[in-house]
Amino acid sequence: MMSKSQNGYVFITVAVMVTILISSLTIAISNQNKNIELIKNYEKLTIIEEEVSAVELVITEHLNNNFENYSNLLTKTDFQRNYETPNDAKISVTLKSNDNCFNINSLFYKNSSNEIVINNFELKRLNEIFSKLKIDTKIINFILDWIDTDKINHQNNKEDLEYQKRNIDWFPRNYFAVSNIELMMIPRIAEINKVVNDLLCVNLYNNKINILNMSSQKLGYFFPFLSDKNAIDLSNIISKDIWPNSNQKNRTEKNISNLQKEIEQILRRPLELNEQQYLKTISFKSKSIKAQIIYEDKSGTQYFSFSKYEVDSDNIVKLIYRYGPFKKNLLKI
Repeated sequence: MMSKSQNGYVFITVAVMVTILISSLTIAISNQNKNIELIKNYEKLTIIEEEVSAVELVITEHLNNNFENYSNLLTKTDFQRNYETPNDAKISVTLKSNDNCFNINSLFYKNSSNEIVINNFELKRLNEIFSKLKIDTKIINFILDWIDTDKINHQNNKEDLEYQKRNIDWFPRNYFAVSNIELMMIPRIAEINKVVNDLLCVNLYNNKINILNMSSQKLGYFFPFLSDKNAIDLSNIISKDIWPNSNQKNRTEKNISNLQKEIEQILRRPLELNEQQYLKTISFKSKSIKAQIIYEDKSGTQYFSFSKYEVDSDNIVKLIYRYGPFKKNLLKI
């Protein structure tokens, strides 16, 4: 027979073993519940991605139709549309032009030897814009370093060391940029975040600046020879179907030649040759679109996706990239 002390020892041992077993079971159940939750979240996210992808196909078809019929991706300032899915989710789409801005890729071009070299005129234009906005023009050097291929910064040091010194966890692309998000990866750009959102952009295929529906203030940035009053007058003219100094009866053909006539009439003098150069990169049609897709499930939870579409060199509308879906509205369009 066991003594009382032995009985007590056995009881304590069993109690400890039971406690350990219960704890193990609790952890196992907790882990199983977490795994089930992860699987459910994965399945839900998969459904969301599939339905967002389906809407992106609808957007691509819509933009291709626009371009085939009007040579223009966006016939209005912006585009909004709502959809419902088989899972009782709501999807809202907002499209906006992504070429009524300065494309940082236009700072470079490929020469006959396929080398990426600086476009001095566009560099001059961006310097003028920054100066007018009282922005430190030294920031432009960081934009140049992001794209140029020499891996040496404007201070003749290694670009990688410059980024490490600033505790930045990435390095310059050293090639043409792809996404607007890259703008915020360039040192010192965060200092001018509000300006960046409205003024700077990234396009792969299109370096033209679409001035339709552009504010008079913004027009003045791209045409430095215009006064504020001149820019307001020009904005009022180009927003109309018929321009006063172009001879079409029912509708003005919006092109560079007619634009020059209107500007010269506003200035009451001919444009000088160096001023005419500012017109060469102007467009009246959109070939690049940014999109925000908001997915709202039946519980009211929202997911945000951001994408960009461009007309490529074969005149086909392509989805260039998509970020998301995210639970937070991380980006602005």
